[in-house]
This record gives sequence, structure tokens and C-alpha cells, in this order.
Amino acid sequence: MSNVDGRMTGLTLFTPVRPQWVWFLKLGLRITRHLPFMARHILQFNFIKFVRWTVVPGLDGERLHYRYLFFESNFDGPWQHYIDAFAYVIPTDIRVTWGRGPGFPAPPPAEPLKAWIAHNSMDGGTYYCAHAAYSTRQVNSALAVQRRFERLDADAPGFDAEWERFLTDVQAHL
Repeated sequence: MSNVDGRMTGLTLFTPVRPQWVWFLKLGLRITRHLPFMARHILQFNFIKFVRWTVVPGLDGERLHYRYLFFESNFDGPWQHYIDAFAYVIPTDIRVTWGRGPGFPAPPPAEPLKAWIAHNSMDGGTYYCAHAAYSTRQVNSALAVQRRFERLDADAPGFDAEWERFLTDVQAHL
């Protein structure tokens, strides 16, 4: 796959869903959007910049054997590491999401899943990231330092002690 820009990789999948499971996916995706605790599994991966699932509707008059699940994600690092994390950390979520399609190799292990993804992936048209040269962790750390720095008041009495506290608080982000 050639969807790489700096540290960032884009992954785009277009996978079939058996007709009897389309309602399940549509409902699940809608619920997850409005109940943040249901998205916590995917959000635990701090290398993900963007992720989206969409059930592609059939067009008027179109006779397809399947509906399709369209998946897009941008993340730090190679896609094989991304899939390893999914396969071993949240395999149930992966089975619930993609396991409704024909030929899906339920993880773990990750290698059959990687082969299935390589078969179903495509080059994305475009994707955007404001900080492609930096990892998600680096951006989050910079934001944490900025927030803490904004609370530091250089004119306050005891500035030296406050500066030392600031440096101690943010040293893991530097």
C-alpha cells in the first residue's frame, strides 16, 4: 500500500456485509456515535488520528449481492502494526464490526486478518492531517505542555517555585 505520508499511514477498506447484518451494523454505528463509552476501545489507541465507518447504501435500481462497509483511518506507523493492535487488543470489537462479511478471518491471530485487509484495501484518494510529520503522541504532549504553560503566570509571586513545578509536571512530555 502506498498511503504513507511522513509518519502517517492511511487505510481504506471496502468490505461486503451479509444482508441480514446490515441493520445490526447501522444501529451499532449510530449508537456508538452518541454514546462515548462505547467508542472507548478504539479511542485507547493513541496512534490513531482519524477513524470512520460507513455502511454504503445501495443505489436506486442497483442489484448487489451485498451492502458494503467503508472504513477509513489515518494513524501513525505501518498498517501491519495497526492491525496487530486491533487483532490482539480488541479482537471482539473487530469480529463484531467486520465478522458479518463473507471470508472474514476472525482474529487472533493477526496474520490471516492482515491478508484479508491487504486483499480488501485500496489506495485512498486523499487524506489530511495537520501534523503529518509528528505522531499523535507528540501532538498530544505538545498540547499538554501548552495547557500547563498557560497556567504558569510569570508575574506571580514565587515564580521560581512555580517554574520548577511546571518543569516537573511536563518533563514526560518534553
